Amino acid sequence: MSLTQKLSKKGRFSKVSWLTMLNISTNLRDIEWLVYILEEFSRINRVEFPIQVIPQESSTSATHIITYGVNPSESVCIPDRSYVQPGGKIIKISRNLFILKGTEGKDSRFACNYDLFWNAFVFLSRLEEYQSEIRGNKIKSYSFNHPLEDKSAFDIPVVNFYFNELEKIIKKNFPNLPFGQKQKPIIEYSHDVDYIRKTLQLRFKQTVFNGFNALKSFFIPSSFVRQMNKTLSFFISNPSCWCFDYWEELEKRADIRSVFYVYAKTNKRDLKSWLIDPSYDTTANVKLQKKLRHLIHERFEVGLHGSFHSATNEERLSKEKAILENSIGTKVRKVRQHWLRYEETTTPHIHNKLFKYDSTLGWNDRMGYRSGIACRYRPYDHKNKKPFDYMITPQVIMDANIYDYGAKHVENMSEKAMDILTGLRLHKKPHISISWHQRVCNSDYQWHELYKKILRHQGHKVT
Repeated sequence: MSLTQKLSKKGRFSKVSWLTMLNISTNLRDIEWLVYILEEFSRINRVEFPIQVIPQESSTSATHIITYGVNPSESVCIPDRSYVQPGGKIIKISRNLFILKGTEGKDSRFACNYDLFWNAFVFLSRLEEYQSEIRGNKIKSYSFNHPLEDKSAFDIPVVNFYFNELEKIIKKNFPNLPFGQKQKPIIEYSHDVDYIRKTLQLRFKQTVFNGFNALKSFFIPSSFVRQMNKTLSFFISNPSCWCFDYWEELEKRADIRSVFYVYAKTNKRDLKSWLIDPSYDTTANVKLQKKLRHLIHERFEVGLHGSFHSATNEERLSKEKAILENSIGTKVRKVRQHWLRYEETTTPHIHNKLFKYDSTLGWNDRMGYRSGIACRYRPYDHKNKKPFDYMITPQVIMDANIYDYGAKHVENMSEKAMDILTGLRLHKKPHISISWHQRVCNSDYQWHELYKKILRHQGHKVT
């Protein structure tokens, strides 16, 4: 089935619009990945005309042709370098563009000087992550495990820039093909509900993390003393971790409604679950049930914060979803796995069966674009060579990226967060998620001031 047929079935184009169609002419045998990229480009950059992929031998009678080939032709041509497999090496060709080494076009007659389509696919489908996991090297949502050598590429929504470049090529060569206007950025504000009281596990984990950050600043006396004081203070303090009311009041004043990702406890527990997963029980905690139902009534959302093990266990995640739905009295459409656990060979297949939206795909150790995109998109099923049905809302900024992993440079990291949000305006249909944990506005953390600054930056009223 061609891309054109897929789009037309959705009723997206009128009969008149079929008079203007973009044809991608190629000799590729395997076009599934190319069709996927063109579908995502069409939706994200608000294409208002049909696109189809056609064999080069059929292109003589077609109009509005972009040839995707090895050698340039008289038509508009993009170099085919899809035979180049990612190996961690990339080249920065401009301020906002990285490409895989070896995907450059060598002829000035090319419409662009690199394989735009293949680069977009490698980044958006996270092909390197998939291949790395198949080899037994799991990423574990830490960028330092990713084979990409220059991690600064994650600072840029590079796929959006590829798509914007493709739009420019089309507008320049086929000015009668229409595009929709830019849309205002959408930010999904969210809160992972890991703890509603200060447990032994929380004291242990955060104290270890704070102590590690203190040791990293050992040779800077003032910073070391400050970090050690913070470490000891956290271990002995006992503030409330029930902060739902704060977020509700703040966000109502700002006229936004966030998503609370809530854990659902099952009977399947082991030592790792005890240490890593939250400890509360939505089934037994009547106060929590009432609060969540109240938040839903006030137009907030509740998603599932899947346990560490459930990311690779369909039965367990399905049971957690059912437990949460029973506790709050409504269906759950969104998920974010605890610790951002995501394994390519299992997690997306499970999420595709159970949810409509997933916001797991972000980094634990840094801000940025894990899939190179600042928009909602469909993840790619490499095994079956087709997109999944559910949508990813990329998590781009998380409080821990700044205050835990960036503890030595909080001011600089805060500025970087603002730059990321400002940069969203460059793209056609931006839609991202940011995450501030539910408990972090208490005296142990006080991470909420930056959240308020972000709200102001986005034009919301905050007092």
